[in-house]
Amino acid sequence: MHDLAALFLAKVNASPQVQFVYDIAAGRVVFINQAYEQVLLGTDAGVNAELPALLARIHPDDRGYLDEHWARWVRGEQLGEITVRLQRVGESAQWFTVIPYYHPAAAAAGPLLVCTLHDISAAKHHQANSDLFNSRKNVTLEVLSHDASGAFIMIEQLAQYLREELPEAAQSQVQLLEMLENTSRESVKMIRDLINIEFAAAVTTNLKVDRVDLGEIMRGPLEQLHVGYELLGHHFAYTLPAEAVYVNLDVSKFTQVVINLVSNAMKFTRDEGHVRVAVVELADRARVEVADDGIGIPAAMLPHVFERFTRARRLGLRGEETIGLGLSLCKTIVEWHDGTLSVASTEGQGSVFTVELPLAEGFDSRLPEELVEAVVFP
Repeated sequence: MHDLAALFLAKVNASPQVQFVYDIAAGRVVFINQAYEQVLLGTDAGVNAELPALLARIHPDDRGYLDEHWARWVRGEQLGEITVRLQRVGESAQWFTVIPYYHPAAAAAGPLLVCTLHDISAAKHHQANSDLFNSRKNVTLEVLSHDASGAFIMIEQLAQYLREELPEAAQSQVQLLEMLENTSRESVKMIRDLINIEFAAAVTTNLKVDRVDLGEIMRGPLEQLHVGYELLGHHFAYTLPAEAVYVNLDVSKFTQVVINLVSNAMKFTRDEGHVRVAVVELADRARVEVADDGIGIPAAMLPHVFERFTRARRLGLRGEETIGLGLSLCKTIVEWHDGTLSVASTEGQGSVFTVELPLAEGFDSRLPEELVEAVVFP
């Protein structure tokens, strides 16, 4: 007969993930595996004495979040995993996925909370770099498409003008102008098709939602948009909140939404006009506003702007075409995040597109430093 208890204990001790058992009634850790020494640099015998220093390293923005979940876990109410950060001196934060299991009271023993701490620091840093790369790629595509499309449209219009103004031109000259006009038109279509395909691909993949600081994850893409559009002679500005504002986001998909809204604003704003983005925190939600002082949207079109293949589609000021899917996809992605996307516009004065997202769980319950010991292990 196999000794299953010994077998599982050996497996737990061999695991590279920190695993511990917490006695809720006694308020102390009654088991910690060997990974604790390698991952958190503690000692098996000293784990309870080391807890205050360990808890003091929890990132300030994660304390209320962890507290809220811990209170549910110790009551056996919620067993979902969460992600938290531990600060390190002179190094980047250490990320952990906390996976709980609640074991109710049995016989004389009190209830136990069994937790696995999975160090996901490498995966988090990889994901951050990947999100940054994707946002840079999408911004570059949008800015270059805006610039290149404008040039090709100008060539197309010039070729058309010359063809109409030279009725007596030789047939070969007319054919050359027609070829130039068609090539320019096809080039603009190809550029926009590439952008549309890239954006539409975002809807075909599953959400990968993380609890993130909205201002921080938007900083990179918005600064790139600022640099890119300013180089093209356009006026673009943005403002971010001074304090962290946490929401649950698929970062890659959401940044595509904001980039698309900015690109759309640029499309209907004259060169001397202005486009701005503002990220703000409200009482129970976060708001992202993309505003312009462009040509606005006719009142008759407003009810239809978020429809798929909408009848509200129209050429941009520089002749940019649209298939009417962009705003529909933006709305779909925002609603996947339990958010809303709305628009207010006055023809001739400009438009404001507003995204609102619920704040992340536990965001409003951050506690002061002196309470950290009582927060997680009451």
